Amino acid sequence: MKATKTAPEKSVSAARVSWENILTSLEEGVVVTDAEGKISFFNQAAEVLTELPASHAVNLPYAEVFGRSPWLVEMIRKSEPPDFTGSRGEGELTLPRGRRVPVNLTVSPLQDRYDHFLGTVVLLRDLTHRRELEEDLKRADRMAAMGTLAAGLAHEIKNPLAGIKGAAQLITRKLKNDEALRRHANNIVKEVNRVDLLIDQLLDLSKPSTMNFEQVNIHEILDQVLLLEKEDPAGLQVEIRKNFDPSLPLVRGDRARLTQVFLNLVKNSFQAMGGHGMLTITSRIETDFHVREEGRERGKFIRIEVEDDGPGITEEDLPHIFSPFFSTKSGGTGLGLAICYRIVNEHAGLIRVESRAGAGACFKVSLLIA
Repeated sequence: MKATKTAPEKSVSAARVSWENILTSLEEGVVVTDAEGKISFFNQAAEVLTELPASHAVNLPYAEVFGRSPWLVEMIRKSEPPDFTGSRGEGELTLPRGRRVPVNLTVSPLQDRYDHFLGTVVLLRDLTHRRELEEDLKRADRMAAMGTLAAGLAHEIKNPLAGIKGAAQLITRKLKNDEALRRHANNIVKEVNRVDLLIDQLLDLSKPSTMNFEQVNIHEILDQVLLLEKEDPAGLQVEIRKNFDPSLPLVRGDRARLTQVFLNLVKNSFQAMGGHGMLTITSRIETDFHVREEGRERGKFIRIEVEDDGPGITEEDLPHIFSPFFSTKSGGTGLGLAICYRIVNEHAGLIRVESRAGAGACFKVSLLIA
């Protein structure tokens, strides 16, 4: 007869789960130091966050492992004798390759029941996505305010523009024998058309779009975009690498609007590289976050990465890259990426960028699975 496990036996089995198993399973980075200031435990989340394997960090002094982040080292130091001070704070963790990650830090001295100092427990929480969402809310507020202003000004500007354009066209027809003046009049028409297009883009940015949502194969859109842009002179000498996950599910989106987003991103990459370089487009299941709504299963995302090896974006420019009228290109209107942001936002998705000056740029677009 087969023996069945009793309730007490189950309790004993559960009790055998070690503290190491528990800490390893946490989403927060957990780092434990010993009384000598050397790291004795480094969980998987800490490895991912710091981009350091535990085998490289364990047995090293914490001041060496976190030496690029002096504020963090100082907080740990205060937990040691004679202070024994626990503390919390937020700051930027500088990674081995120079990238900075915003983190929330909790530091607690580790003592036995006799108050003997055993070491320090450090909890690290990645704030990247929280900061991105906060910035999204601020940007949405700015765009709403700009939309109200643009809608009010558009009518007042378009009427005089129409008059200027009509007069310039009339002058062009009258000056058949004066080529120099005809050229100037044509330039007036051309500049009026440019301002008119700018106003249309502003209005497009400010008002909600009419979306035709359907189930979309994102790879079909990307292939179409690459086919179109490869014919552009700016992309003739660019090598394209596609890392597509063939098992990706369909996404919920407006085909035309998503095409507009990726056309803009690919075109920007071609222009940034000056027609020479490597463009890498990667598709994968998003593992960083999901959306949970009450009464429904959590919404999952796919992620598309458009990465170039151009000059990159400076640290000072990064916070403004999706802001209207901000452009790093001479002659750019600064509305292309702002429109991309709005379209992705209306798809309940997220667009962000990672870049350093001289090290290329990677735009990441996350879209809901259908």
